[in-house]
Amino acid sequence: MPDSCHQISKISVDTYRISEDGIVNAYLLLGEKKALLIDCGLGIGNIRQCVEEITSLPIDVALTHLHCDHAGGRNWFDHYAYHKKDNIGILYFLFSSLAAKQLLKMEGKSEKLSKKNKHPKRLLFDDTCVFDLGGRLIRVMNTPGHTPGSTVYLDEKEHFLFTGDEVEPWLWLQLPGCLSVEKWLPNAKKILSLCNDYTVYSGHYKDALPKAAIQELVARGEELVKGAKGIK
Repeated sequence: MPDSCHQISKISVDTYRISEDGIVNAYLLLGEKKALLIDCGLGIGNIRQCVEEITSLPIDVALTHLHCDHAGGRNWFDHYAYHKKDNIGILYFLFSSLAAKQLLKMEGKSEKLSKKNKHPKRLLFDDTCVFDLGGRLIRVMNTPGHTPGSTVYLDEKEHFLFTGDEVEPWLWLQLPGCLSVEKWLPNAKKILSLCNDYTVYSGHYKDALPKAAIQELVARGEELVKGAKGIK
């Protein structure tokens, strides 16, 4: 292992989960010509060195959303991309190093953020974006909720779906910039509808996210929305 902060597990022949100290997951997808790193951790250790232990392919970095635990390693790379709907002021704070330091305190971790030597180019995409890795296309789908620009990545070759924090069993919608349960719910149902064709991997769950966990989350969301309408 290149450092003590990252643990690598192989999902399939050309797909890896990289856990950053048990706090958050990043996913590395290899094609014939390029690699795609979905999310890049909180920023402890050196995730680029970790990725380069696996592949020598050119690396694209794409974020599921603009929060510090998913974007904190961006400065190890030349560029990173995220959905244009997350390009809003409050999220600039929530993906800052200040927010990352606060999260480390909340997690009870003693690690420090690493000093990184790059000033990466920021790229914005919309729902027409496709990452062509060479023999492997990764499509994006905006699923607003956890953030306005929350994005899931569909790997049509391997039938994997990478969902970030959008359908985590411990979903957070209380942060600044999050949308209401009512606005999140249709997109959670959209993800649920794909579960028969795709295996779901999320930002914090340690294994593939079971369909039953997403069904439970959707059911709770429906109860909340129904209750709120009843109060009105």
